[in-house]
Amino acid sequence: MLRNLGINHLVALLGFILSVCSYLALKRYGAPDKVCVGAAILCILVVSIFWSCVLLGADDDED
Repeated sequence: MLRNLGINHLVALLGFILSVCSYLALKRYGAPDKVCVGAAILCILVVSIFWSCVLLGADDDED
């Protein structure tokens, strides 16, 4: 089962873990629910935008 996981799956999993951790950390310090959910969504967006840029920059077919 784990052999079918690629680097894209790993990055998505790490982005999800980052969003859950940021949600729980803000929740622990008493932030409102809207702020906690917004921070979790922002973490997912930042990871996905970063990884999209990495994948777009990795295409070196022009020599």
